[in-house]
Amino acid sequence: MIAAEIGFQVGSWVQRRDPESGKALLSGPVVGGMLGLMAFLLGFCISIVIGQHNGRKAMVVTEANAIGTAYLRADFLNDNDRNATQDLLREYVEIRLAAASDISLYESVLSRSEEIHSQLWSIVVQNVAQGNQSDVMALFVDSINEVIDVHSLRIAAVELRLPRQLGIVLYAATLLSFLLVGVSNSANGKRDMITIFLFALAFVTVFIIIVDLDRAQEGLLTVSQTALLDLLAQMTP
Repeated sequence: MIAAEIGFQVGSWVQRRDPESGKALLSGPVVGGMLGLMAFLLGFCISIVIGQHNGRKAMVVTEANAIGTAYLRADFLNDNDRNATQDLLREYVEIRLAAASDISLYESVLSRSEEIHSQLWSIVVQNVAQGNQSDVMALFVDSINEVIDVHSLRIAAVELRLPRQLGIVLYAATLLSFLLVGVSNSANGKRDMITIFLFALAFVTVFIIIVDLDRAQEGLLTVSQTALLDLLAQMTP
């Protein structure tokens, strides 16, 4: 709105000084071309963040499947190792759900997740050292490996962001667009505040959607954790 008002004042000043040059400045193709560029930039950014958002949702399902497989294959172990493994995996799901609902727990959950990885791998090493090197044990090792690998993929997906340079270009282009809209609005010397306000509201709404989708568990458009919730229900005695 401020940019539009500045544009309006600039357009009015140009017309007062030289009406003919003012008409050239207020040409519709310039404003239309800039708005077309903005439409392209907004569509490009939305396609990026939607792809990231869908990728994060797919990662939740992948992780739930990996943990569920490891939980079931823990039945191949002796009683003590089975109980320890399944307890660790249950806690693993619980803390990841906690981090999804409270972003402030992210760092502590990340640290605890890595500790659980170490404890699970210690159980694997202990069984192999005791001579348990059967094909069934190999399946359990693969499932633990997958849990650890998917963890790294989820961290990368959560920390993936829209490039900062693209965000700067988007903001700058938006301000320039409203500046030109304000200049064009000064052609008849009257502010069309309602139209400019609705136009600004539409832009702000799209910006909010882009920013919301760009952050995994912040805002309204969060990544669903249904797969992990269902898994926890199955794992809970």
